[in-house]
Amino acid sequence: MAKADKNAAAPEAAAPAAAAAPAAKPAPADPRLKVLKKFRGRFLPKGPLRERLNVLMKRWDSGEDHGGVTFDELKSLHNDWKASREKKAKKPAQA
Repeated sequence: MAKADKNAAAPEAAAPAAAAAPAAKPAPADPRLKVLKKFRGRFLPKGPLRERLNVLMKRWDSGEDHGGVTFDELKSLHNDWKASREKKAKKPAQA
């Protein structure tokens, strides 16, 4: 009977540990990091986009609160960068 009591105690001990795991979720990641990561290792040609990125990166590196850089600022820069990289559609040749 000692084995039966030992086996009965095992699921009870595992249940509180399993119940505690979902409650201890990690804090959500900063959504700005996901957008900022898209610029790492990328080359932006000289011009307003590179200047905007340089200004944002100086603010980002300025301190704990990342200089107040917002998700919207980063997303706007990323969308403008994607738009500048799109190739224009070729016009069909007139016959």
